[in-house]
Amino acid sequence: MNRCRKRADRLWWLAAGAILAAEIIVYARSLPEKLRWFDEPVLALDLPEDYAGDGLGHSYRDEPERLGGSVQQLAYATGRCGVFLPETGTGPSSRRLDFFYFEYDPGNPRFLHDVFGHLPEACMSATGAVLKAEHEPREIIVAGRRHRVLVLEFVSPVSSEAMWVFRFTWLPEGTPFDPYEAAYTRRGEKFLAGLLGIPKPPARVLLAGALGYPSLDEAWADYETLLVSRLRLNVNREP
Repeated sequence: MNRCRKRADRLWWLAAGAILAAEIIVYARSLPEKLRWFDEPVLALDLPEDYAGDGLGHSYRDEPERLGGSVQQLAYATGRCGVFLPETGTGPSSRRLDFFYFEYDPGNPRFLHDVFGHLPEACMSATGAVLKAEHEPREIIVAGRRHRVLVLEFVSPVSSEAMWVFRFTWLPEGTPFDPYEAAYTRRGEKFLAGLLGIPKPPARVLLAGALGYPSLDEAWADYETLLVSRLRLNVNREP
Protein backbone atom coordinates (compact mmCIF):
# COMPACT_ATOMS: atom_id res chain seq x y z
CA MET A 1 0.00 0.00 0.00
CA ASN A 2 2.76 2.45 0.95
CA ARG A 3 4.67 1.54 -2.18
CA CYS A 4 1.62 2.29 -4.37
CA ARG A 5 1.08 5.58 -2.56
CA LYS A 6 4.71 6.59 -3.04
CA ARG A 7 4.51 5.71 -6.72
CA ALA A 8 1.32 7.76 -7.11
CA ASP A 9 2.94 10.70 -5.31
CA ARG A 10 6.00 10.44 -7.54
CA LEU A 11 3.84 10.42 -10.67
CA TRP A 12 1.90 13.43 -9.38
CA TRP A 13 5.09 15.40 -8.77
CA LEU A 14 6.46 14.42 -12.16
CA ALA A 15 3.27 15.59 -13.86
CA ALA A 16 3.29 18.84 -11.89
CA GLY A 17 6.93 19.39 -12.78
CA ALA A 18 6.24 18.78 -16.46
CA ILE A 19 3.38 21.29 -16.47
CA LEU A 20 5.52 23.87 -14.68
CA ALA A 21 8.40 23.29 -17.11
CA ALA A 22 6.04 23.72 -20.07
CA GLU A 23 4.71 26.99 -18.65
CA ILE A 24 8.26 28.28 -18.14
CA ILE A 25 9.20 27.35 -21.72
CA VAL A 26 6.11 29.09 -23.14
CA TYR A 27 6.82 32.21 -21.08
CA ALA A 28 10.50 32.24 -22.03
CA ARG A 29 9.66 31.92 -25.73
CA SER A 30 7.08 34.71 -25.58
CA LEU A 31 9.27 37.11 -23.60
CA PRO A 32 11.27 38.44 -26.60
CA GLU A 33 8.01 39.32 -28.38
CA LYS A 34 6.64 41.00 -25.25
CA LEU A 35 9.79 43.12 -24.97
CA ARG A 36 9.79 43.87 -28.69
CA TRP A 37 6.29 45.35 -28.55
CA PHE A 38 6.58 46.83 -25.06
CA ASP A 39 6.67 50.49 -26.15
CA GLU A 40 4.27 50.16 -29.07
CA PRO A 41 0.75 51.61 -28.64
CA VAL A 42 -2.00 48.99 -28.65
CA LEU A 43 -5.69 49.21 -29.33
CA ALA A 44 -8.13 49.31 -26.43
CA LEU A 45 -11.89 49.45 -26.13
CA ASP A 46 -12.61 52.35 -23.78
CA LEU A 47 -15.85 51.04 -22.31
CA PRO A 48 -16.01 51.38 -18.50
CA GLU A 49 -16.93 48.30 -16.50
CA ASP A 50 -19.78 50.20 -14.82
CA TYR A 51 -21.10 51.67 -18.07
CA ALA A 52 -24.91 51.59 -18.20
CA GLY A 53 -25.84 53.87 -21.11
CA ASP A 54 -24.99 57.03 -22.97
CA GLY A 55 -28.13 59.00 -22.10
CA LEU A 56 -28.74 59.46 -25.83
CA GLY A 57 -31.09 56.55 -26.38
CA HIS A 58 -28.84 53.53 -25.75
CA SER A 59 -28.58 51.32 -22.70
CA TYR A 60 -25.84 48.73 -22.19
CA ARG A 61 -25.71 45.31 -20.58
CA ASP A 62 -22.46 43.46 -19.91
CA GLU A 63 -22.76 39.72 -20.63
CA PRO A 64 -19.55 38.02 -19.46
CA GLU A 65 -21.31 34.65 -19.24
CA ARG A 66 -21.41 34.51 -23.05
CA LEU A 67 -17.61 34.30 -23.09
CA GLY A 68 -17.82 30.79 -21.61
CA GLY A 69 -17.60 28.97 -24.94
CA SER A 70 -14.86 31.21 -26.31
CA VAL A 71 -12.65 30.55 -23.28
CA GLN A 72 -12.40 26.90 -24.33
CA GLN A 73 -11.66 27.69 -27.98
CA LEU A 74 -9.56 30.87 -27.90
CA ALA A 75 -6.38 31.76 -26.03
CA TYR A 76 -6.97 35.49 -25.65
CA ALA A 77 -5.65 37.48 -22.68
CA THR A 78 -8.75 39.60 -22.10
CA GLY A 79 -12.25 39.31 -23.47
CA ARG A 80 -15.49 41.21 -23.20
CA CYS A 81 -19.02 40.64 -24.41
CA GLY A 82 -22.05 42.90 -24.19
CA VAL A 83 -25.14 44.24 -25.90
CA PHE A 84 -26.42 47.74 -26.61
CA LEU A 85 -30.21 48.14 -26.51
CA PRO A 86 -32.59 51.08 -27.02
CA GLU A 87 -33.58 52.83 -23.82
CA THR A 88 -37.28 52.54 -23.05
CA GLY A 89 -39.33 54.75 -25.30
CA THR A 90 -36.41 56.05 -27.38
CA GLY A 91 -36.57 53.86 -30.46
CA PRO A 92 -37.51 50.50 -32.01
CA SER A 93 -37.34 47.95 -29.20
CA SER A 94 -36.18 45.15 -31.52
CA ARG A 95 -32.81 46.75 -32.25
CA ARG A 96 -29.74 45.32 -30.57
CA LEU A 97 -26.02 45.53 -31.16
CA ASP A 98 -24.06 42.63 -29.67
CA PHE A 99 -20.28 42.47 -29.61
CA PHE A 100 -17.31 40.30 -28.66
CA TYR A 101 -13.94 41.94 -28.08
CA PHE A 102 -10.70 39.98 -27.62
CA GLU A 103 -7.19 41.16 -26.75
CA TYR A 104 -4.15 39.05 -27.60
CA ASP A 105 -0.80 39.73 -25.95
CA PRO A 106 2.42 39.68 -27.99
CA GLY A 107 4.11 36.30 -28.15
CA ASN A 108 0.85 34.34 -27.97
CA PRO A 109 1.71 30.89 -29.42
CA ARG A 110 -1.83 30.57 -30.83
CA PHE A 111 -1.66 33.95 -32.58
CA LEU A 112 -2.11 32.63 -36.13
CA HIS A 113 -4.74 30.05 -35.17
CA ASP A 114 -6.93 32.37 -33.12
CA VAL A 115 -6.69 35.68 -34.95
CA PHE A 116 -6.96 34.27 -38.48
CA GLY A 117 -8.70 30.96 -37.91
CA HIS A 118 -12.06 31.78 -36.33
CA LEU A 119 -14.20 33.29 -39.06
CA PRO A 120 -17.69 34.67 -38.32
CA GLU A 121 -19.04 32.72 -41.29
CA ALA A 122 -18.31 29.44 -39.51
CA CYS A 123 -19.52 30.63 -36.11
CA MET A 124 -22.76 32.05 -37.47
CA SER A 125 -23.45 28.96 -39.57
CA ALA A 126 -23.16 26.87 -36.41
CA THR A 127 -26.09 28.84 -34.94
CA GLY A 128 -28.24 28.21 -38.00
CA ALA A 129 -27.80 31.64 -39.58
CA VAL A 130 -27.40 31.75 -43.35
CA LEU A 131 -24.88 33.99 -45.09
CA LYS A 132 -26.84 36.17 -47.52
CA ALA A 133 -24.19 38.60 -48.79
CA GLU A 134 -20.67 39.82 -48.23
CA HIS A 135 -20.79 43.58 -48.67
CA GLU A 136 -17.94 45.88 -49.62
CA PRO A 137 -15.61 46.45 -46.64
CA ARG A 138 -16.05 49.78 -44.89
CA GLU A 139 -13.42 51.98 -43.32
CA ILE A 140 -12.96 53.39 -39.85
CA ILE A 141 -10.30 55.76 -38.57
CA VAL A 142 -8.64 55.19 -35.20
CA ALA A 143 -5.94 57.61 -34.07
CA GLY A 144 -5.46 58.83 -37.62
CA ARG A 145 -4.98 55.39 -39.13
CA ARG A 146 -7.45 53.86 -41.57
CA HIS A 147 -8.68 50.30 -41.02
CA ARG A 148 -10.91 47.98 -43.00
CA VAL A 149 -13.99 46.42 -41.44
CA LEU A 150 -15.55 43.39 -43.11
CA VAL A 151 -19.33 43.54 -43.48
CA LEU A 152 -21.37 40.34 -43.73
CA GLU A 153 -25.14 40.00 -43.96
CA PHE A 154 -26.83 36.94 -42.45
CA VAL A 155 -30.43 35.86 -42.13
CA SER A 156 -31.39 35.10 -38.54
CA PRO A 157 -32.69 31.53 -38.05
CA VAL A 158 -35.19 32.75 -35.44
CA SER A 159 -36.89 35.75 -37.00
CA SER A 160 -35.71 35.68 -40.66
CA GLU A 161 -34.49 39.25 -40.12
CA ALA A 162 -31.27 40.55 -41.56
CA MET A 163 -28.28 40.53 -39.23
CA TRP A 164 -25.20 42.53 -40.14
CA VAL A 165 -21.89 41.34 -38.74
CA PHE A 166 -18.93 43.71 -38.59
CA ARG A 167 -15.52 42.13 -38.20
CA PHE A 168 -12.55 44.32 -37.29
CA THR A 169 -9.07 42.87 -36.71
CA TRP A 170 -6.36 45.22 -35.48
CA LEU A 171 -2.63 44.61 -35.81
CA PRO A 172 0.20 47.10 -35.22
CA GLU A 173 1.62 48.95 -38.17
CA GLY A 174 4.54 47.24 -39.85
CA THR A 175 3.44 43.66 -39.17
CA PRO A 176 3.77 41.28 -42.17
CA PHE A 177 0.17 40.10 -42.01
CA ASP A 178 -3.07 40.89 -43.76
CA PRO A 179 -5.55 40.98 -40.85
CA TYR A 180 -8.24 39.29 -42.95
CA GLU A 181 -6.27 36.51 -44.55
CA ALA A 182 -7.76 33.13 -43.71
CA ALA A 183 -5.75 30.81 -41.49
CA TYR A 184 -5.76 27.94 -43.99
CA THR A 185 -3.63 30.05 -46.34
CA ARG A 186 -0.99 30.25 -43.63
CA ARG A 187 -0.52 26.56 -42.92
CA GLY A 188 3.16 26.75 -43.82
CA GLU A 189 3.70 29.69 -41.51
CA LYS A 190 1.87 27.91 -38.71
CA PHE A 191 4.27 25.00 -39.10
CA LEU A 192 7.30 27.29 -39.17
CA ALA A 193 6.06 29.41 -36.28
CA GLY A 194 7.30 26.92 -33.75
CA LEU A 195 10.64 26.42 -35.48
CA LEU A 196 11.56 29.92 -36.61
CA GLY A 197 9.54 32.07 -34.27
CA ILE A 198 7.71 34.26 -36.81
CA PRO A 199 6.38 37.55 -35.42
CA LYS A 200 3.51 37.22 -33.00
CA PRO A 201 2.48 40.82 -32.35
CA PRO A 202 -0.35 42.00 -30.11
CA ALA A 203 -3.74 41.76 -31.78
CA ARG A 204 -7.32 42.82 -31.19
CA VAL A 205 -10.51 41.34 -32.62
CA LEU A 206 -13.86 43.13 -32.46
CA LEU A 207 -16.95 41.29 -33.72
CA ALA A 208 -20.32 43.02 -33.67
CA GLY A 209 -23.74 41.84 -34.76
CA ALA A 210 -26.60 44.25 -35.48
CA LEU A 211 -30.14 42.84 -35.44
CA GLY A 212 -33.48 44.55 -35.92
CA TYR A 213 -32.18 47.41 -38.05
CA PRO A 214 -34.07 48.28 -41.25
CA SER A 215 -30.88 48.97 -43.21
CA LEU A 216 -27.14 48.42 -43.22
CA ASP A 217 -26.50 52.16 -43.01
CA GLU A 218 -28.50 52.49 -39.79
CA ALA A 219 -26.75 49.47 -38.28
CA TRP A 220 -23.37 50.90 -39.28
CA ALA A 221 -24.24 54.28 -37.74
CA ASP A 222 -24.84 52.66 -34.33
CA TYR A 223 -21.72 50.52 -34.71
CA GLU A 224 -19.62 53.64 -35.25
CA THR A 225 -21.32 55.56 -32.44
CA LEU A 226 -21.34 52.83 -29.80
CA LEU A 227 -18.14 50.91 -30.49
CA VAL A 228 -15.78 52.56 -33.00
CA SER A 229 -15.93 55.87 -31.12
CA ARG A 230 -14.61 54.05 -28.02
CA LEU A 231 -11.51 52.57 -29.66
CA ARG A 232 -8.28 54.11 -28.42
CA LEU A 233 -4.54 53.56 -28.70
CA ASN A 234 -2.87 53.00 -25.34
CA VAL A 235 0.76 52.44 -24.46
CA ASN A 236 1.31 48.91 -23.19
CA ARG A 237 3.06 49.01 -19.82
CA GLU A 238 3.09 45.33 -18.93
CA PRO A 239 5.95 43.31 -20.49
